[in-house]
Amino acid sequence: MKLYLIKFGHWFIQRLSRIPEKDRTYARWCIFVLWFATTVASMMEAIGNPTGASTFTQLTDIGKAVGLNGLYFLGATIIIGILLAFLYVPLPRLLLGSFAYTIYSSVRILIDDKSGKVFSYIAGIGYSLVCLLIGLFLFLLFYKKTRKIIAFSIFPIIFVIAIFLDFYDKEINSVRGYTQSVFANKAEEMTVENPAQKGDYDYRFLTYGSGKDKHREAFGSAVDIVTPSVDATRLDTVWSDKREAFWGFDLPALPVNGRTWMPEGEGPFPLILMVHGNHAMEDFSVNGYDYLGELLASRGFLTVSVDQDFINSSKTYGSPKNDYKLRAWMILQHLIQLQEMNETPGHILSQKIDFDQVGLVGHSRGGQAVQVVADYPLFFKDRSLRKQLENININAVVSLAPTDEKVDGKRPYLRNVSYLLLQGARDADVNDYRGDEQFYRTTYDKNDDGFKASVYIADANHSQFNSEWGRMDSDLPKGIFLNQMQTMAPEEQRQVAKVYLSAFFEHVFHQQTSYEQLFRDHQYGKEWLPATTIVSKYRNASYVPITQITHSRGDTLSTNGVSVQAEGFSKWGVITPKQRKGNDRPIDAVLLEWEGDATYTITMPKDLVKLIGLEQPENLVLTLANIGVDGDDIPAVEIELESEAGMVESRSLEDVMSIPPVIETVYTHFGLFDDVFRDGKYEKGWEPVFQTFTVPIESFEITNLVLENGGYIKKIRLRLEANSGRVLLEEVGAE
Repeated sequence: MKLYLIKFGHWFIQRLSRIPEKDRTYARWCIFVLWFATTVASMMEAIGNPTGASTFTQLTDIGKAVGLNGLYFLGATIIIGILLAFLYVPLPRLLLGSFAYTIYSSVRILIDDKSGKVFSYIAGIGYSLVCLLIGLFLFLLFYKKTRKIIAFSIFPIIFVIAIFLDFYDKEINSVRGYTQSVFANKAEEMTVENPAQKGDYDYRFLTYGSGKDKHREAFGSAVDIVTPSVDATRLDTVWSDKREAFWGFDLPALPVNGRTWMPEGEGPFPLILMVHGNHAMEDFSVNGYDYLGELLASRGFLTVSVDQDFINSSKTYGSPKNDYKLRAWMILQHLIQLQEMNETPGHILSQKIDFDQVGLVGHSRGGQAVQVVADYPLFFKDRSLRKQLENININAVVSLAPTDEKVDGKRPYLRNVSYLLLQGARDADVNDYRGDEQFYRTTYDKNDDGFKASVYIADANHSQFNSEWGRMDSDLPKGIFLNQMQTMAPEEQRQVAKVYLSAFFEHVFHQQTSYEQLFRDHQYGKEWLPATTIVSKYRNASYVPITQITHSRGDTLSTNGVSVQAEGFSKWGVITPKQRKGNDRPIDAVLLEWEGDATYTITMPKDLVKLIGLEQPENLVLTLANIGVDGDDIPAVEIELESEAGMVESRSLEDVMSIPPVIETVYTHFGLFDDVFRDGKYEKGWEPVFQTFTVPIESFEITNLVLENGGYIKKIRLRLEANSGRVLLEEVGAE
């Protein structure tokens, strides 16, 4: 037994001593590169999973990650090397150990970051192989015998890569140039000033809050107005002990914090509350709309950026339960406390706010929260809360790339509230057009002066509406896989927001009705907006549908005595269009597909004007989406009106506005991983986006004369002219 143990000991020591026997110079180069690669990956993971808000904490997180990765790398390399030595594997054992750890570490980091399992394995293994090749390349580059060969071979490699990148860049630019051509000179320039320019009001900046904030001086020791905390324990939510330790408060004592821009002057001024969405809690969001606060205050709006950083999610501290409702409830608390300040004699905000004119702006989850606030009686049954809010009139809501989840099993409905929606096609967070749902849940009484508009911006993403969120729509590490080539510059995206929000509130609160043209037709803002394709919808209270699409069979659809007939189409019928992620749009549409000329004819009864309740229509309104891809032409549409006497007059839709192209987004670099990244979230790069075309009836001179003499339009005929094409027709209406 003793002899056996001695022999085993000699064998054991011998195998240990022979672990690195196959790991020659090239292996050491590769091991170094693999260690460096895992170090970089661990740093990205630490940045994406902060434990605190200070720079010191972030550096500490990175330091811990680097140190632990070094220990794990060393341990895994040695342990696997020992196992391979005991198995007599005739390969570089330490290199294989470090390579195996690199694969494991890379895949684990991506899976933990919810990048999708298939993608995580592909990217993790690919990353490790590339690093291995880089190590071999560096060895060959610095090895004397092969240095010249590598030096000469690197030039054709660089040449091939340069050609590929140049080709890709041209592809992207050609797409941008093509889409920008839609931004054509179809409309006259606006005679009013650029709404994104600062106005005539001087303004004062101040903050209100608890005065006890641990992380932000503006709501702590430097706060201008101390506000009482509010008790949210009655809401169905949960606040973890770790979250309480980070912030220093829990549900019974939530702070009411706000950044405020107050115009100089007597007032009262319209009030606008802005609220951010969900983002890493440790990376504060509330300062991200300062650019809007300053602009709107200079134009006579008392503007507040509402702090909800403490509601945001955290990979370290978790998320509050039912945060959608909590966000809305906190906005209501701001309105209540601002009302109290406004009614307090001698207060700096005394009589400064006109609560008959209140507007709300929300981004992402905040964009949904402001919708819930505008319909708060549906979600909050507390009588005392309703009593406190009864003198507050919310007239306008703006949602920037909003979510649209159910809250308590319900979604908000807006009635007689002006609604503006902005959404980017390059949005990799809320990557389908969810805010469009609220557009159709917004209605008006016949004589109301409100309106609703949606603006779909080809090259805008999710994050850049907030100046603190950076360019990526996902946190690290998965954010590095998102393609930025199609995304506009942050300043350009915020310019779009400034133009539309300022014009919207000027129209709603200052009765600057000239800005209405911008919402009817984005081409009126061509001197103010960056070069990008915009697809927009507009509806006001005077709009009535002539054709309402419902599921039917056969060649004719009819409603209210209106009949529809399609001729020359290879395919047509009522469908429910799908969003990017496969969800149904709220409104059905008629699919029209053709190869060669085709016509779509709407025949109307004589008493239609009375049936739809519109005595003297001024505009014909078409709502349609181009869905032509794979070589289809941009459709050319001719609008033909026929009177009851048989008089026919036509006009090209191109004279009003070009039909926008399909806007397709490449989400990952070169589109390589769109199908598998984040479990197929980006599998479909486009969705139907509808444009409203407002055609003045007076532009049909003969038809207008017929109407003035008591005649009526009997038929509306759409002639679609192109070699091939596909469109979705949602509705034809009048106003």
